[in-house]
This record gives sequence, structure tokens and C-alpha cells, in this order.
Amino acid sequence: MPENRHIGRRTLLTGVAAGGIAALVPRQAAALGRRVVARPLANADGSLPMTLLSYVHPAGRAVGRALGPDGEEVQAAWHGGRVRRPRALHASGSYTLQGVNARGALVGYHYLPDEDRTHAVAWTRGGAPRRVLAGGDYRAWGSHIDDRGRVLVQTQTEFQADPELPPRGGLYVLRPAASADPVRITPPDPEAVNAAPDALGAGGHVIAGQVRFMAWSRDPFLWHRGEVTELTRLTGAYRPVFGAGVNARGVVAGSAEGDTGEWRAFVWDGERLTDFTRFDGGASSVPLDGRFLNTRGDVIGRSDATDGPFLWTSRHGLKPLPTLPEALYGTTATALNDRGDAAGHCFTEEGQRAVYWRHGEVVDLGLPRGAVESEASWLTDTGEALGTASFPHPSGGTVTRCYRWTVR
Repeated sequence: MPENRHIGRRTLLTGVAAGGIAALVPRQAAALGRRVVARPLANADGSLPMTLLSYVHPAGRAVGRALGPDGEEVQAAWHGGRVRRPRALHASGSYTLQGVNARGALVGYHYLPDEDRTHAVAWTRGGAPRRVLAGGDYRAWGSHIDDRGRVLVQTQTEFQADPELPPRGGLYVLRPAASADPVRITPPDPEAVNAAPDALGAGGHVIAGQVRFMAWSRDPFLWHRGEVTELTRLTGAYRPVFGAGVNARGVVAGSAEGDTGEWRAFVWDGERLTDFTRFDGGASSVPLDGRFLNTRGDVIGRSDATDGPFLWTSRHGLKPLPTLPEALYGTTATALNDRGDAAGHCFTEEGQRAVYWRHGEVVDLGLPRGAVESEASWLTDTGEALGTASFPHPSGGTVTRCYRWTVR
């Protein structure tokens, strides 16, 4: 039987399963009749604990870094309570995982130091690696993969001696399993020397930044089946746009610089642009990482007018999200799923704390046993929040481990 322990403001049920599984019930969550269960992203025996999440698919698959048996950090993929290390393309060098789809196919790149070259790589569901867009390019990086197996690959065509200058090359979308030729995504500015991938929507929409020769300009554009829309011109005057995302329907959300220099969040459905500034009169923005736009077109972000997070829907408009009573500042929503749940973090007297929103209620996700801080950065469509927890290190500082929280 589990043993109940009272630690501060939380009730901790210490279980018998390996890997530090614990049910955390902060007072605020208990008052709402909810129970929070935190589980580490690791194997059942505690091996290969994840330390960093690079991407989490809404279906509940993740890629990132894990702690190997010798204490070194390795690339790994997680799903259903199991962490695995995909096979390498070559015996030498090292690979990096960038994305995963609902079926478990992976995308990334492999660096070969002997050749000083980088190859874009896709891994099938069974784990076999395959070089994609094989050609004469100096370097190639796989960055995104969708549920139909389409991948985004950015290339560098030549050696760039000056690291301060952007590389010349191209951006391509292709299906490694198909025989069709890759499609090059051409930036609208003829002066651009490359395009940097930002997002790949489930409907094949691509958001990329224009890379110009003398500057790392990232003026983003939307590409779909050869048609290009400049996002910087959508938002009125020619203003920088950051953190743009796109969903399966082609709805775009992001943050644009306003006429007076403040940031403002926006959403564009292909015909109408909605500027969130008109709802509260203050600056607003969407997260730079995470999934802030869902399939319905709902958007989460942060408003300076309320100094807190918000949820925007086309039906109800912009609504502030509640904060924890003990939150001092910095409550931020960073993830949204198709059910309308949200996750993020806040800052209390004890430090950073992971939080969760469901049906208009805010839930304190608490701290795994021994942790000093926590943060939720991703959400699955079943409502599990994924993020990190920090633990004191015996020699000083902290170490990070990845966790998933389930609110019941």
C-alpha cells in the first residue's frame, strides 16, 4: 500500500513503481476535487531519464535528450512510458532528433566530423534511419515531420567561412517514402539566399523565415502548394513577426510589432486578421515555443494589460485565464490542446511552478518529490502536460528531469 506523507502544502503518495512516480495533491487542486499524478519520462527501471524535450506531438510522442548509462546525454524518443535511442545513420559522428509524428516516424540530422558534413535523416516507424534529400549540398537538416510523412529539409549549398553570415541554400518539403521529387519552397523576396523553417502544419502549410545575405532577417511567410503570403504585410505596416504557427486548416497565429514598438498577438484565418490588442488595449504576445494554436483556431498568449495569460476563441473572444492565489508574477500559458486545456508556469515565493487550466479552472501541478521548481511546456490531446522539474545537485546547482502530469 502507498504511504501518505505530508510535505508542506502538498500530500505526497509515494508509490512502489520505479522511476519516482508520485501522486501530488496540492491544496488548491484538492479543493477543486482533482488529483495530480506526476511521472518521469524514463523507462520502468529508471534508465534513460529524459532531460530535455525538443518536440512533443499532440498524440503523446516526444523527442529530446536523455541521460545515458555512462552519464552522457544522448538523443532519445519517448512514447507510452518507454524511452529508446534510435539507430544512427553512421557509426561515426552524432545525430540530433528534431521532430516526431503520430505514427512514431522521426526526423533530424546526422553530423559526420570526418567529412564535416551534415545529412538530413528520417527514421521510419520501425526505427530504420534513411538519408533524405541526398545530393551535392554541403549540409542538410531535417526539421519537421507531419502525420502524412512529409518532412522539411533546409540545405546549405557551400561552405560559409564567416559564421556571422547566413548560409546560402534552400528549403524543401518531401516525402521520403514516396518517389516524387522534393518541392523547393521559394521565399517571396528575390534577395533572400535561403529560407529557415518555423512550422509545418498538418495540412501541408509551411511557415518559414526569409534569410537575406547580409543579415539573419526572419521576415516570415506562409507557403502552401506553391502559393506564398508574406505575414509581415498581413499585419498592416511592414512590421517584424515572431513566433508564428499554423494549424491544419491554414489558420496562422503569431506576434507582430505594433506601430509604437509594442508587441501584439494576432490570428489570421485566411481572410480576416484579428489583432488581440483591440480587446484589452495593451501589448500581447504568443509563446515562442510550444503549441499555442490548436486545430479549432484557438490561441493562448500573454497580455500586458492584465499581466497574465489569456485564451482566445472565435466564439468567445479573448478571456483572461485565472492565476494561482500564491502566484506572485509571471503566470504564462505555453501549451494548448484540441480540448481547450492549457498548461504553463507561474512564479511563487518557492520558485517556478507548473500550472494547468481546464474548464476555466487553474490547477497547481505541484512539485515531484525532491524537486525545487517545475514547468509545463507541452500538452497532449488527451490532457497530459509534459515539461521539466529541477532537483538540487549534491555538488551545487540543479539537474533537470522531464515529467508528465495527469490531472484527474
